[in-house]
Amino acid sequence: MKKTTMIMIGIIYVASIVIISIFGLKSVVYNEVIPVTQIMCLNETDEKTSVTTDFEGKKIIKIKYTEPGNEESLTGTMVQLSWRTLPDDASNKDVKFVYNTTLTNAKFIKDEKGKELGLILFTGKVMLNIRIMATDGSKVYTDVIVWAY
Repeated sequence: MKKTTMIMIGIIYVASIVIISIFGLKSVVYNEVIPVTQIMCLNETDEKTSVTTDFEGKKIIKIKYTEPGNEESLTGTMVQLSWRTLPDDASNKDVKFVYNTTLTNAKFIKDEKGKELGLILFTGKVMLNIRIMATDGSKVYTDVIVWAY
């Protein structure tokens, strides 16, 4: 090789090292998936419900059954579950409710797409063990007991 070719290769090599050290090799992650790490039930005691915690840390939501819940007018005995998924910037914050679907004294209200909204109407006295579970595949959940007595 000629002397000038070797000098050009050396200059380009040194220049590339300087440019990389100044600007760095920055990597950008697109479509990063952030999984759910925790689900919290946010229900608190109010004028209709009493919320306590058992020895395992599971929330117990008690509501006095007075009259059957009506789906059309949204009246009667009902409770709205409130929850929060952590971290706040999780990619998929959707949850599903896992419970005994054979119980006929409680009905979960669904939206037009069939997604359960966490609103439960009661047609009789019942105790529900509900698992609020993340749908992102992380297998994160929290258990809640809802008791219409």
